[in-house]
Amino acid sequence: MKRFYLVLASFFMLAVGLGIGFQTKAHSEEYQLAQSQETVLVSPNIVISQFFGGGGLTNAPYTNDFVELFNRGTSPVSLNGWSVQYASASGTNWLVVPLTNVTLQPGQYYLIQFASNGTAGSALPTPDLIAPFVPEGFIPNLSSTSGKLALVNTTTKLPASTCPSDVSIVDLVGYGAAASCSEGARTADLSVVTAAKRNGDGCADTDNNAQDFMIGAPAPRNTSSPTNSCNLGGILQAGGAANPNVVSPGGTTLLTISVIPATSPPSTNIMVVGNLTDIGGAANQQFFDNGTNGDVTPNDNIFSYLATIPVGTIGGIHNVTATVSDAQSRTASVFINLTVNAPLPGEEPLLLGNPSNATSDIANENNYLMVKPQYSLSYNRSKATPNWVAWRLDSTWLGTTPRQDDFRPDPQLPNGWYQVTPENYSGSGYDRGHMTPSGDRTRSAADNSATFLMTNIIPQLAANNQGPWEEFESYCRTLANQGNELYIVSGGAGNAGTIAQGRIVVPQVTWKVVLVLPNGNNDLQRVTKGTRTIAIIVPNQPPLNINAPWRNFRVSVNAVEVLTSYNFFTNVPKNTQELLERRIDRE
Repeated sequence: MKRFYLVLASFFMLAVGLGIGFQTKAHSEEYQLAQSQETVLVSPNIVISQFFGGGGLTNAPYTNDFVELFNRGTSPVSLNGWSVQYASASGTNWLVVPLTNVTLQPGQYYLIQFASNGTAGSALPTPDLIAPFVPEGFIPNLSSTSGKLALVNTTTKLPASTCPSDVSIVDLVGYGAAASCSEGARTADLSVVTAAKRNGDGCADTDNNAQDFMIGAPAPRNTSSPTNSCNLGGILQAGGAANPNVVSPGGTTLLTISVIPATSPPSTNIMVVGNLTDIGGAANQQFFDNGTNGDVTPNDNIFSYLATIPVGTIGGIHNVTATVSDAQSRTASVFINLTVNAPLPGEEPLLLGNPSNATSDIANENNYLMVKPQYSLSYNRSKATPNWVAWRLDSTWLGTTPRQDDFRPDPQLPNGWYQVTPENYSGSGYDRGHMTPSGDRTRSAADNSATFLMTNIIPQLAANNQGPWEEFESYCRTLANQGNELYIVSGGAGNAGTIAQGRIVVPQVTWKVVLVLPNGNNDLQRVTKGTRTIAIIVPNQPPLNINAPWRNFRVSVNAVEVLTSYNFFTNVPKNTQELLERRIDRE
């Protein structure tokens, strides 16, 4: 089947007339696949204007890494109480460097010296700040190729996330192809001899890192360098967001365009028209600033439209464009990206059938269907665990993204339902056991993060989770890397008691059903009587030998159906289905 990669994160991009815009925050589909909401944070003044991470390495022009800030606005801005924070390309630990009590004048630069990687290169111009030791016990340095930088208007450490959602972020830059977070597209990779430099000597800003920065020889500037006036008064500026920026088909999202009117001459009769065809809307949709159509406050220059995502919309990143105009013939273009939380083209984990006929009707609270780009599941409200989780695995899902370990409640559960937290498992004697494994979703941080939603977790005995269960997960990834695609369903069965003060039911056993096909097209039509199926049932209560091989627990698919009362492979012709379910795997 033709496979499409899920974009690392849901980002929005802004492109503003004459290449000038203002800052907004970019978020992952968290993401985090987002599950977060985008907030427009207008910053017509301080931006990250240049940075370099090769300091001291062989052939480096400077001994130290650096970050340069710039005031592109028309008014002085105090940096007192602000910080620059750095995280590695896929990291979640943001290192905080507090800024000094300096008021940066319009057109003025500010230079921060970071650590050195060696002895090569010349000294930087006199820095305005030498980064101190961070609480982790070292002076931070930047990656020479790929990483993330945030300018923050507090000194509070950003949340532990690959792409944090926080209103304190004034500017954000993801540099290099591996960066898990950025405004719009990431910049190109840096090197030992190159820096990322904001165009227009710091003035350009379209909230698209790839467009706003060029890669070239570093040329650091400090507060003593000549100033650079950006002359923004005659430019109409705008930025957009979707809230939430991850939405399921049939759901709604509030699209907002925040406008900064020009001042010379002043903007009048501002209008915003959006093209919503990519999300099933009108090509010329008016946005409103009159308290209707989702607009909160009339006449505040925030134009809004409450959009409904049609049922049946395919998953992935979708784009909304908008044009802002005033009576003075000035325009600004805005681009909003949002993620539709549905299977991606070619990703159909329930292609072979829905084992329990789960539905997305909230009245069906103990067999509630939840569809995500990475997997689908049936949730049981009374047990506070999934009945089953289904996903498809091939080598395109496997990459080098590290384990995110960001266990968290699932915000897509209906209002009023109990939200399981990671702390509910503390001291319980059970692991937080993944159904869709973290290791099966490593091509992006967003994909991996999605496996840590608590709707994908059941209480699992360590001897099970870390023993035959993990061994079978690894075996399935081996099959995928050998040129196969696997349709997998797993879950728990029985009641061995509860944890979290009776809220979460512990299953007596865990089970998994796998169908294996060589990579190809028309998967359903390619299932034959000879297609390999593997099923296991593993005890989830002691005694259980953690070193017991997974093959010891093989059973027929029929045995899992008897255990669970589910019906697998219902979309496969009946005669073929019966033969597949009768066999016990012996390979």
